[in-house]
Amino acid sequence: MSTIEAAVEDLLNNRQLTAAEALDRHFGPTFRQRTNGSWDDRAAVLARAIQLRDVVEHATVTVLDELAVGDRYAERHLIDLRHRDGTRTVQEVYLFAERDADGRFTRIEEAAVVWRD
Repeated sequence: MSTIEAAVEDLLNNRQLTAAEALDRHFGPTFRQRTNGSWDDRAAVLARAIQLRDVVEHATVTVLDELAVGDRYAERHLIDLRHRDGTRTVQEVYLFAERDADGRFTRIEEAAVVWRD
């Protein structure tokens, strides 16, 4: 079963995988994501991951709360992005998700509630 922590690790830090391979590992073919009210399809999520790989040197996820029941998943985490230009962004994220029979995410709805630079 995929977790957000594992997905972020593969998408942003594991350069042994391409962004597309990392996406395939954790997200199903019909995946959609809503962040702060805006929906993105799988192609847009992949494009964003590729863009982030260009500017982020390392991402660290600190899971604060996590719950999985059947195909439902809920989680709250801090994501700490250390950028190649030396800046740092920390964001607190609340999310609710669904996973398919293979344990990959099919839908994530999340809200970012705190930004610190």
